[in-house]
Amino acid sequence: MTGKSRVRQPGDREVAPGRLALVQSFVNSLNVEFGPDEFATVEGFTRWLGEYGPPGAASEVTEADRRRAVELREALRALLRENNGGEPDPAARAAVERLAAQLPLVLGFDATGLPGLRPVHDGARGLMAQVLGIVVEAAGEGTWQRLKSCHDHRCEWAFYDRARNRSGRWCSMAVCGTRSKMTVYRQGLKAAAASG
Repeated sequence: MTGKSRVRQPGDREVAPGRLALVQSFVNSLNVEFGPDEFATVEGFTRWLGEYGPPGAASEVTEADRRRAVELREALRALLRENNGGEPDPAARAAVERLAAQLPLVLGFDATGLPGLRPVHDGARGLMAQVLGIVVEAAGEGTWQRLKSCHDHRCEWAFYDRARNRSGRWCSMAVCGTRSKMTVYRQGLKAAAASG
């Protein structure tokens, strides 16, 4: 991972641990509330791959790669909403399964001889396959469930919940948490005024 992936997150949170930081960066390639969308163009996606991907990931990126990345990112964001108490999203799960069929992983050995899964393809498809492999790895380790989408629908920033009881709901309590609580408070005032 490069320097950008290790910057502090909203609310001064730490990035997700280990390889899960790549998944977090992949989902956060779009700032839902303020922009930009780093995957809006082939050029932007290529820049992102150059920064976050393995050597060669940014070569020969196509429009189909970009569209596939956007679809995978948004399906993962929906799964992160589930991790934060949202309703199950069968369409997101189906999209991830369909995309995984196009982004296969195979058994391979690292430099020390340890077995693991590696992407069949190079480039953008290989990076997306790696993202999916990390999701599966993190689910087995129990860290996937801690990667969540901010509960504030205007934000949806992917954050890593380090709370012992996994109770984090917002990427930043000071911003999104306060904004959400103020919305509930105002709705209560309106309801009281209407009934009074």
